[in-house]
Amino acid sequence: MEWRVDLDRSSIEFLVRHLLVTTVRGRFESFEGFIDINEADPQSSYAEGSVDTASVHTGISLRDGSLKAPGRFDVKRYPRMTFRSTRIGPFQNGHFDVEGDLTIKDITKPVVFHAIDKGELKDPNGKRRWAFEATVTIDRKEFDIKWMPLMELGGLFVADEIQGLLKIEVVES
Repeated sequence: MEWRVDLDRSSIEFLVRHLLVTTVRGRFESFEGFIDINEADPQSSYAEGSVDTASVHTGISLRDGSLKAPGRFDVKRYPRMTFRSTRIGPFQNGHFDVEGDLTIKDITKPVVFHAIDKGELKDPNGKRRWAFEATVTIDRKEFDIKWMPLMELGGLFVADEIQGLLKIEVVES
């Protein structure tokens, strides 16, 4: 059964270390997705989503503009990043992995989201809702996301590793 991401109750956030001493947080404000949940056989479930790269927001407009530029997300050439699951599970005490293909800037790499089932219920309108949280770690350089090439310095200015955090609530379609 297909479940759609409730955009008003979901978020896609990221964290990256800056100058080895602080962590910069950001989020994407425009995205969509669905999960095809097979409740009888959860490992045959499927997830897919996409993010509008121009919707990146860190709270500092100058940095947001820089992230949208060529060399980083290059939002004019690559307006979307996508994810398609290839395997879900195994399931253990509400924890499970979602393996799949992440595409950023037409570069596709396998990634693993570590997910937690936060629970399922019926809302006041009788619609079933299900919530999940997931984390992922990617290497920005694998997706050709650079930060001032002369200042890369082995990831000292901006770390290569980016942490992603998804808080997703889906509603039964």
